[in-house]
Amino acid sequence: MLVLRWRFRPALVLALFAAPAFGAAPPTPPSELEKTLRKLEKDVAAVRGLAFKKPVVAHVLARREGGPPGIQGYYSTKDKALFLYDDVKGNYQRGVLIHELVHALQDQHFGLAKLHARTFGSDAELALAALVEGDATYTMIELLKKEQPAVAKMLASPLEKSRNLQNSFLYAQGARYVAALHKKGGWPAVNARYRFPPQATATVLHPEGAPTVNLGPGKSRGEYALIALLHSHPATAPESVRAAAGWRGDRVIEDGAKKAWEIAFGTPEQARYFHAALAKLRTSQGGSWKQTLREPDSIAWRSAKGALRGLLVRETTVLEIEAPDEKSYRALLDKVEGPPALTIYSARDKRTLTFGELIDRLLRADVVCVGETHDSVLHHRVQLQIIRALYARDDRLGVGMEMFQRPYQGVIDRYLAGSIGESTFLKQSEYRERWGFDWSLYRPIVEFCRRNNVPLAGLNVSKELRARVSKVGHAKLSEDEKKLIGAIDFFVKDHRAYWFDRLGKMHGPVKLPADQ
Repeated sequence: MLVLRWRFRPALVLALFAAPAFGAAPPTPPSELEKTLRKLEKDVAAVRGLAFKKPVVAHVLARREGGPPGIQGYYSTKDKALFLYDDVKGNYQRGVLIHELVHALQDQHFGLAKLHARTFGSDAELALAALVEGDATYTMIELLKKEQPAVAKMLASPLEKSRNLQNSFLYAQGARYVAALHKKGGWPAVNARYRFPPQATATVLHPEGAPTVNLGPGKSRGEYALIALLHSHPATAPESVRAAAGWRGDRVIEDGAKKAWEIAFGTPEQARYFHAALAKLRTSQGGSWKQTLREPDSIAWRSAKGALRGLLVRETTVLEIEAPDEKSYRALLDKVEGPPALTIYSARDKRTLTFGELIDRLLRADVVCVGETHDSVLHHRVQLQIIRALYARDDRLGVGMEMFQRPYQGVIDRYLAGSIGESTFLKQSEYRERWGFDWSLYRPIVEFCRRNNVPLAGLNVSKELRARVSKVGHAKLSEDEKKLIGAIDFFVKDHRAYWFDRLGKMHGPVKLPADQ
């Protein structure tokens, strides 16, 4: 929230879980397999830190001619059983059984049927699949690494050198992701991800943390899709992972024959690197497209039928635009890069307002609160649009941001005064540790304040004080701590009624006690 205030002066095991239909009932597993299975259940439970709720049923299947290649076994969420092909033997069989037993364990505790997608129609579904397969693979590695040290090499397998990119992502990169979760918080941290799954493949690719942004309406392809696109051609495969590494968000905009792909990166350098790699790919693909323009920030091609394709870089954003002619190309580019189209509705008047009417009304207030979804690029662009319009009408404007904590006001003031640079400002304000959303979202607002000498105030209390309130409650704070928070009226009936249920839902499925 912003407050504007007026100043009064390679996979070892290709084992997928699925739910196929069967005609005849599968044969009963041999007694030797049954013994192995019960022993492995104990081993898996000990390593994974979860007990099986019931024994896992296993069946052996004959490998039919023309059967599924590369699949040695699978766990069926429909049949609640493990299936193993009869030609899988020895240590390989042991690895397959461990992997699929973990899927059975996941199903018993987390319900794989509601988590598993048969096809990966979205970046989030692919990320979730990497969690599921990575969990099974990492558990298998932990269980086998003493007797089969080579199995741990999976964790060092680079994506860009893989022959099967998707399997390498699901199993090897998924295992690296789970290993990082386990190192940070043990198995409870891994289990928590089934309740709050990764929403982007970037999270799996960067376990250390990958801030993301929401660019607005349009399907997001995700970081893995960038890697897959570049990996598909020999000219760009070696640099595919590096070129995609700075991904923060993307969206595809389609309007008939007009198409735009907008991709945000963490730094200008990362954007330029991907821009160059994508340009190399498009040039290598050739076809009917002939290059007509090449400049550092802009490359253009024209097809034999007169269609236009452009590849542009704008600071931290790369744009690929394709349209049937130059006029529609310019129209789509204006739509992507221009100011957001706003519909402003007044609940009091029950009608829409013009932007000018909105600003007129805001100018009458002493304090204006502007909400946001924290990762939304469009929301922050609207915030800046409002700030600019208000400042143009009254330069007594001051801006307050909850993104900065009040103990760091001195750091903010030094940055606005020009006595420290941006990197020092971010480090000394502990922005990434205390807020964490991508800095590119807030940088334009802070820079506007800096360039125009608009005071900027950090509004949030310190995270240490928030933790203290969470632990002991407001009543048990010291008087000095209460002064840092300020006066609070807990008995505004309408305010309490409005926020009571919402506060719990905003931070997960939490039901607040009635006496709070």
